[in-house]
Amino acid sequence: MILAYLGMAALLLLACLWLTRPYWRAPGAALLRRKAANVAVYRSRLAEIDAEAEAGVIEAESAAQLKQELAARLLQDAEQPAEAPVETDRRRWATTAAVVVVLAVFAGVFYWQQGSWRTQELVALAAVNPGAAQQDAVGEMVDKLAAKLEQSPDDLEGWAMLGRSYFVMERYADAARAYAELNKRLPQPEADLLVAEGESLGLARERDLMGRPQELFLQALKLDPENGKGLWYAGLAAAQARDLPAARDHWQRLSRQELPPELREVVEAQLTQLAQALGEPAAAPAAPVAAQAEAAPQAPAAGEGPRLQVKVALSAELAAKAPPGSMLFVFAKAEQGPPMPLAVQRLPGAKLPLEVVLDDSMAMMPQLKLSQFDRWTVTARITAGGGVKAESGDWEGSRTVSRVESAQPIALTIDRVVP
Repeated sequence: MILAYLGMAALLLLACLWLTRPYWRAPGAALLRRKAANVAVYRSRLAEIDAEAEAGVIEAESAAQLKQELAARLLQDAEQPAEAPVETDRRRWATTAAVVVVLAVFAGVFYWQQGSWRTQELVALAAVNPGAAQQDAVGEMVDKLAAKLEQSPDDLEGWAMLGRSYFVMERYADAARAYAELNKRLPQPEADLLVAEGESLGLARERDLMGRPQELFLQALKLDPENGKGLWYAGLAAAQARDLPAARDHWQRLSRQELPPELREVVEAQLTQLAQALGEPAAAPAAPVAAQAEAAPQAPAAGEGPRLQVKVALSAELAAKAPPGSMLFVFAKAEQGPPMPLAVQRLPGAKLPLEVVLDDSMAMMPQLKLSQFDRWTVTARITAGGGVKAESGDWEGSRTVSRVESAQPIALTIDRVVP
């Protein structure tokens, strides 16, 4: 990096010297060169006159007259005009210095605004940690998009892209604000975008769906009564409000749709628990509209769930930097399913390496368990904060495992820093 900066400085200096060369040449150099050229021409013309006189082309008297005229012109050219401007050394160097400063400032500002310095940093980071470099690059693109939308707030597609980007980056509060701006500017509300705003807002509030998120889900269902994600989250919000009949109605409508097997298991388990809470007999699983003859899959029986044995370790690079008194979270999410963790272990001040077990007894919500899915993303995160939500500067590692792989211990290394 230092060699690159030195090379750029040398190129800048050469450019400045080339552009200012008229100022650092000696004063009067051009005048001396012109005088020398005139003398050479005078001598050449004298030789020509003598040769013509000897050959008899011109008479001796004419030759003498031509020589006198030639000598008079040479004397006139050789005279230095009294009013000829003579540039002082101080003025020449002041002009040169001004040009150098202007070029240096222009080059520096252009280099900074074009992001070339940042590109050098990303290239250096990619050589050490490609994952972190990629995340930094994505973060910069998202920040540039956000800055662009401040200048062009009516770019609806831009707001949608910004909301999706923030959600993927787990910046849920920012995603909710982006979707709110989009929904406010749309000529007609759209169900999917209302649900996206409510989902982001609920996740930013630690999965509290009461109030504004619930309003957004119900508004979306008025526009599209069969919106699958809207029905799911509206049911969760109703369950949090202890409005169990409303939650049952939402999930029964959802269960009649075509759903992935894992999500169908979750919905059926929710309906079974609601029936028990309402004192009603458990209803038979509803078949999807496109396959009425097929029975919905049942949730696994209690006690038969998987038991994930996770061996958590720190990478060699981070092991020497481990802060004392930090919090370790180990959790598993469905690879394809709801975004909330299915099982969580919270271990304050844990010393690595260690082995952590995740099973159905550690579910954050009784109706969402490891046993209802076949593939999970297991994550270990060290944080100075107290929440499971990732924060900038946290350390984490993750990997995806299947139900078959869960029969063996799962090696998980914390090897990256959350941007």
